[in-house]
Amino acid sequence: MVPIFDLHADVFMDLVRRAEAHNASERAETLGDFIELEERHLERMKAGGIFGAILTDCRMAGETAEPVHLERFIATVRRELAAVGAGKAPAPDGGAGRGQRRPAAPEATPHVIHVHSAADIGRALSDGAFAAIIGYEGLSATKGDLGWIRRLYEEAGLRVAVLTHNDDNVFGGGALGARGGLPMEEALGLTEKGREAVALMNEFGILIDMSHAGKATRRDILRASTRPVMLSHTSAKAVYDNGRNLCDEEMRAIADKGGLVGCMTSPAALAPMSDHGHHNLERYIEHLKRMIAAAGIDHVGLGLHFCEYLYTPEEYPPVAGLEDASKAQAIPEALLAAGFSEDEVEKIAWKNFARTFAQAVG
Repeated sequence: MVPIFDLHADVFMDLVRRAEAHNASERAETLGDFIELEERHLERMKAGGIFGAILTDCRMAGETAEPVHLERFIATVRRELAAVGAGKAPAPDGGAGRGQRRPAAPEATPHVIHVHSAADIGRALSDGAFAAIIGYEGLSATKGDLGWIRRLYEEAGLRVAVLTHNDDNVFGGGALGARGGLPMEEALGLTEKGREAVALMNEFGILIDMSHAGKATRRDILRASTRPVMLSHTSAKAVYDNGRNLCDEEMRAIADKGGLVGCMTSPAALAPMSDHGHHNLERYIEHLKRMIAAAGIDHVGLGLHFCEYLYTPEEYPPVAGLEDASKAQAIPEALLAAGFSEDEVEKIAWKNFARTFAQAVG
């Protein structure tokens, strides 16, 4: 198996919401002992050769986004990682809930490594552990309070963050926002508060993900950031224009600043939602090859965005050959069959991300 690092997995979006539903009667700002990370997600990811991933939470455009949602995110991250031996927080008290695990003994190799620096990625790969990087997609819930970035960094071990989701917020214009989605010359880009956030993330060593940001915001982040950035999950506009897929020129601009673009498996990124004939591995590889041609072999990764666990098959049509994370090995196999060398495939599968993460985070 070729090791794969997934640049975008909505795992904590799933886990936080499921814990909220499980503990709805408690009305607590921190959640109870509901533990599901390994049996609901990690086993499937590891079956597909995914040895690590950016595990994100998100409040989507149009949803309420308040500081309490960040509190719940922190609590869920600490509880779930402690349960697999990776977190610094103690394991939850009480009886064993569904899927609950106890922390590993101090002398044991951790089952999951909570990645704080690039060295942890290499350690996870060599030790056979899962490398968990904590991310947050869309920081609207901070209400512009930059103190939350510090709290997320220190208390949840946040190392990847997206300033906006599709909507506009205090940091800048979103891809589909009322102002962020306008043509470039009219669009809302990075605000002054957004520039302060970029500087703080550069200072701390938080990799900036430009996914869901508007085009003007992406341009401004590229100009403002002193460290490489990425756009973790997108596809090639030249193959299918869904309004968020990137053109060749923008992918090249990200690469020219040392950054990274990740190719996603979402059916909505591959072809129209009604075009089930192109929701397949072959169309995914077509997008991926176009992105490699545009950005270069050293600046493309796999931002897989498997999220069939969040939606019904009608809402999220299965992609034939890439139905879920357990099928991820089909991608390096297809690249090898297409004539890419083993070294090139490893770059795309994980090495390009490891380099970018090291430069952005340390």
